[in-house]
Amino acid sequence: MLESFDCPNCQASLDYDAQTTAVTVRCPYCSSTVIVPDSLRNQPRQSGQSREVLAEVVRLTQNGRKIEAIKLFRETFNVSLKEAKEVVDAVGRHENILLGGTDFHTESVTVTSYNTAPTVQTSSGRGCVLFLAVLVLIGIGAGAYFFMRPASFDAIDTITNITTITTTITESQTETLNVEDEINTIISTVEASVPGVSQVNTDPDFAEVVLSIGGEEGTGPGFFNDTRRLAVDGQGNIYTGDYSGGRIQVFDENGEFLATWNAGEDLYMIGMTVDRSGTAYVIKSDTIEKFNGMTGEFLGTVALPGGRTYFRTAATGPDGSVYLVADDRLVRLDNSGSVALDIANPFENIPDFATTQNDAAVDGAGNIYVLGSETIYKLNSQGQFVDQIGSKGEEEDQFFTSPRSIAVDGKGRIFVDDFWGIKVFEGNGRYLTTLESPGVSFDMVITDDNDLLVMDRNSNEVRQYQLNQ
Repeated sequence: MLESFDCPNCQASLDYDAQTTAVTVRCPYCSSTVIVPDSLRNQPRQSGQSREVLAEVVRLTQNGRKIEAIKLFRETFNVSLKEAKEVVDAVGRHENILLGGTDFHTESVTVTSYNTAPTVQTSSGRGCVLFLAVLVLIGIGAGAYFFMRPASFDAIDTITNITTITTTITESQTETLNVEDEINTIISTVEASVPGVSQVNTDPDFAEVVLSIGGEEGTGPGFFNDTRRLAVDGQGNIYTGDYSGGRIQVFDENGEFLATWNAGEDLYMIGMTVDRSGTAYVIKSDTIEKFNGMTGEFLGTVALPGGRTYFRTAATGPDGSVYLVADDRLVRLDNSGSVALDIANPFENIPDFATTQNDAAVDGAGNIYVLGSETIYKLNSQGQFVDQIGSKGEEEDQFFTSPRSIAVDGKGRIFVDDFWGIKVFEGNGRYLTTLESPGVSFDMVITDDNDLLVMDRNSNEVRQYQLNQ
């Protein structure tokens, strides 16, 4: 049975199937992730603590404690590991995370922003004591449940057998730092001892980093601020786009800063690509706007047939064609910007099609690769489904978590960001290797020299991998 409630961000009416177990819905109007009110979900009501717990999830995530955040969210809202991780990942991306049906305020905690780095403020020392105590208690078991595998029970028992801890923590006690250091040491020990944890089968001869741009957060030239979009033109110029605020920076092929311009100060940049001639295409809700990629001069809106469409991502093929992908539509623009392909509901015949990410890539033959929640969907140049690559799991040819970005090189090899790094597959789906990536690759593209460019949003850095094989 469908229930409805208002999005706390834009007040749009959101539908929710009360028979499902999903804990969140995505607002199609403002792209906020909204936690369904307890009263509508088939879950035990926990509204008395939900706001405070969600604030603690934000705090943990922003302090780099994603494992604890996932565990806390999962236990509080009684959801799957996948759902909990999706919410924590969204917090890490500074996306809107809204608790439906509330104003998200308690006596001790107020979350003041989700569009920029979330700020958690406490109204008393008592609130600080509570947070630190929660950190200690959660930290003791952090990682055990998240990384649990049949072959690793002995290592996990080292932590889970610790059933109680009694301590008094105040703001002035320096012992707090020592406790947190000990917790981090315990978590690191478990990660090192559990098979598969932080152990990537990486071939160092396959690729090497030959260029790095940025590395620090900021708004000046060469600094990145929640930068998620990445593109390259036919001259090798590199374009980056901030998620909020509309800033686009341009660098030459050697990483030297060239220019910066703004595509719209109120813009949340869902997708951006640049064709070979240097024209930038920016997704703005249900419209696609064109700009001169070097100067930012507005060149108009792409004329698209059909009804209103909310596109999820944009990509440029090796021939310069621009591809626009939505949940219910696939469009290809030729080199002149004219519509060459327009397919309604291109994924309706794909069994169990599901995607929570916003990325796609195109190979030299025009095959289109759309990133799914736990797999890769391959379509031919006419938008017809032909293959599916990868699945959910912990094997080297599977995805441990939802993949986030995808690229295809000149040899038809597929690069996909995953929990362990950037996994590489042949075009037929055979796993090749994993490239080490210190952060999270929010976007990836291939240059004309067949190098891999990665936009690492968490490290505030663009990295260029030279592919040696």
